[in-house]
Amino acid sequence: MMAPLQPEQMDYLRDESRHTGRAAQIAFPRTEADVSAILAEARRARLPVTLQGARTGVTGGAVPDGGLILNLSQMNQILDAGETFRVQPGVTLQTIRQALPSGRAFTPDPTETTASIGGMVACNASGANSFLYGPTRNHVAALRVMLANGECLELRRGRDQARSTNFTLGSVAGTLPSLPRPAVKNAAGYFVEPDMDLLDLFIGAEGTLGIITEVTLRLLPAPAAIWGLMAFLPGTAAAVQYVNTLRDEARAAAAATSAAAPPAQLAALEYFDANCLAFLHQHRDALATRGIPVPALPEGAACIYAEWHGPSAAANEAAALAAAEHLPTLNADPDTCILADNPHDMEKLKTFRHAVPELVNATIDERRRRHPGLAKLGTDMSVPDARLGHILARYENDLAAAGLENLIFGHIGANHLHVNILPRTPADYAAGRDLYTRWAAQVIAWGGSISAEHGI
Repeated sequence: MMAPLQPEQMDYLRDESRHTGRAAQIAFPRTEADVSAILAEARRARLPVTLQGARTGVTGGAVPDGGLILNLSQMNQILDAGETFRVQPGVTLQTIRQALPSGRAFTPDPTETTASIGGMVACNASGANSFLYGPTRNHVAALRVMLANGECLELRRGRDQARSTNFTLGSVAGTLPSLPRPAVKNAAGYFVEPDMDLLDLFIGAEGTLGIITEVTLRLLPAPAAIWGLMAFLPGTAAAVQYVNTLRDEARAAAAATSAAAPPAQLAALEYFDANCLAFLHQHRDALATRGIPVPALPEGAACIYAEWHGPSAAANEAAALAAAEHLPTLNADPDTCILADNPHDMEKLKTFRHAVPELVNATIDERRRRHPGLAKLGTDMSVPDARLGHILARYENDLAAAGLENLIFGHIGANHLHVNILPRTPADYAAGRDLYTRWAAQVIAWGGSISAEHGI
């Protein structure tokens, strides 16, 4: 089932990290039995194995370093599309959404809808809506996992658990290590805690502990109405203050919700700095040819995108109006807001927002033609609530002092921002790496995480 990698298969040596690896062999299993046979063959040949899904990850997890590529994209069958929603690992998020039962939702929302569910589970993907719903881990009910020795485990949440720190996984028994986690959004390292559901060992482990061959999803009731609002504020400090206000109000509402009249829930809080808006404006003609119109954007403004999932349009309208009422006190004009109150406009806003990372990658690809060693530098750090304003100020001051082209965007509701440094020269790249190292040390000192969602 393994075959030598062919010249036309060179794309399988890279993923969205833009790094390129090497491999001698590649295999495309369709069934769990195929995976078992391929693993046995790899063990006999003493080949290291790199797992791949849709290769949409941005940290190089699917980039091989020799040996065998085990690509799971052809394990793409939906096994049960009812309330128990079971799929093979190669099924994409887009396919899952199209096949969901009426009135049900699978809420993890990474940027790329072509991501495979196996990859999403393996890196515990999150995205914008994780502010309300949490990461992929919260939406996995069961897994089938194959260990490196070929043994297959079926693990169900609430059934297969550690006893304190002792665990048994098939023929493997042991003691869980002590791996403290920061009290912020975090995807660095293995998820370990006493009495844990053992399937959580494999969620976020990026395929290092076993191969996910089947996933049973936990579905939620679909919200009756989804609205989004883009608000433009006169700078970083005002944006942080606005986020703190919306976040505090959302938490208070969640604590006080009455079943009789549930309000809309704040599902996402996203940030785009003034550089992002200028970057979009700069590329507006190219975006327009792709059917992505760029609206008039206030010059020098920072943007906060808020999204509400509610029981009715009226509930969402009340939430959006309440959010807009805070803007004048921050010297922001509510009339500049962009509101999406229907699926068509929501999709337009989503496409517009996701254009930023796509344009960044395209820019780096173009610059790499002149300097092949260049790569984007993108942070994935999160901090406690009290440090949000501090870390944003640190980013902006350090980048200005270094003179590096940059954009800052991301999941500000979780104090989790992506600084994207766009180097033009190898010297820029080296300077950016130095900043990255210093920021990581500061974030850790503040009790944050150096990787909130992308993993390591």
